[in-house]
Amino acid sequence: MRKTGNTTISLLNKFYNQFAFDSVDNATKINIIVYTVLALIVIDTSLNQNSEMRSHLETSGYSVPLFVCMAIVAIGGQLYILQYVRQKSSQIRKKAAYLRISYNIVFLIQYLVVSIFVLVLVQLITTQQYSPIALTIVTTVTYGLTIGLMGIFTIIFFSWYKSNRNSVVILIYGLSFAAVVIASAIFLTGSLNRLVEKPAYISADVAPSAKSKPGSLGYDLAKMYHYADIVSFLLKWVATALLLYHYSQKMGKTKYWILISLPLVYFAGTYLDDYHLFEPHTEMGKLYWDLYTSLNSTAGGILFYVGFVVAARHFHGNMAVRDYLVMCGFGFLLFFSAGQSTLANTLYPPFGLATMSLYGLSTYMILLALYSCAISVSEDIELRKSIKKSTLRESKFLDSMGTAHMERDLTRRIVLKAREEQKERIQKSAGIKSSLTDEDIITIIEEAERDAR
Repeated sequence: MRKTGNTTISLLNKFYNQFAFDSVDNATKINIIVYTVLALIVIDTSLNQNSEMRSHLETSGYSVPLFVCMAIVAIGGQLYILQYVRQKSSQIRKKAAYLRISYNIVFLIQYLVVSIFVLVLVQLITTQQYSPIALTIVTTVTYGLTIGLMGIFTIIFFSWYKSNRNSVVILIYGLSFAAVVIASAIFLTGSLNRLVEKPAYISADVAPSAKSKPGSLGYDLAKMYHYADIVSFLLKWVATALLLYHYSQKMGKTKYWILISLPLVYFAGTYLDDYHLFEPHTEMGKLYWDLYTSLNSTAGGILFYVGFVVAARHFHGNMAVRDYLVMCGFGFLLFFSAGQSTLANTLYPPFGLATMSLYGLSTYMILLALYSCAISVSEDIELRKSIKKSTLRESKFLDSMGTAHMERDLTRRIVLKAREEQKERIQKSAGIKSSLTDEDIITIIEEAERDAR
């Protein structure tokens, strides 16, 4: 079964490479691709959430041609990004089976999403309508993938913090990932609740769905998601602010906190109408306000991207770690931007589909990059020595991850060795089992470490 799966992945890679121009290993090329995809997400999200813009576009007759062009860019962009991820992680995936398995799962899911995207395009061009089942599948697989990956993320970060309690940043990132899992689960439930109400086919004649009434399941889920999303954003903002705090010494604390607070102010500003602090009264005012609120998380994504790219500059001697940090920055940039669209309320054509198709891939980029950094740091003795001498908080963050990963891996090997020795003793003692469990062995190891300190 495994051999068949690997063969399928290999064939799909060869199929893709026939249509790729050059290797996406070039830094300039991947930057251009990511920025182009980001611009696409901004336009797509604006049209997804702004009914006035969609109405003007439909009246002009350019809505479907624009959607087709955006779909082509989105499909090409994510295939290039997937190829970039494959190339950058080729060595690290050989060291960890779970990274290989997760890559294969993400690879197949992305090709499933691309296939559905192509099917929707064919339906739009040939029949001037499309099936909402496509929206349901894309929403389910992308958010299901995000929930699964972020769940793994949460467990890993909490285990790292348990091994090394000196890094508050690791704890806060772990809590933020847990908040993403909760928010994504709520969002997925609410979206599926709305999608089942859609007609069998959606065309230009289908009217918008009515808003959820107070007290309904959809309304309550939207409120819950609203608060979970705020908590997740705040936790990531705090973690990144701490990660980059040492730069306040170079630029001054006042300037630093002003710059670092801009995404937070932007994000908070999008909720002014919820508390009736600002309400646009003109049609143009509503248009601009919708544009402003539809991009509330993009500013945060830019902050996290800058944070990890700046951190990458300090690792000139280790290109692998540098590449993983840049990949992580790309992941956060796309993750925050792609998480702003919903397909539950989309009409004809389905603006938001391009954005949604990138959500799961961006989540995987974050997980793969951070975990690969931890493995690389834990295995490179000279790099760990260099990091320990550094006063930069980003370096300490990587050292905490690498040390925690190394300690956890060492503990796992000790437990496995102790288990094998225990089996040998059982065989020699006529089958009498020891009462020593894996948890007992771990406790003994922890006590020995404390005594050594």
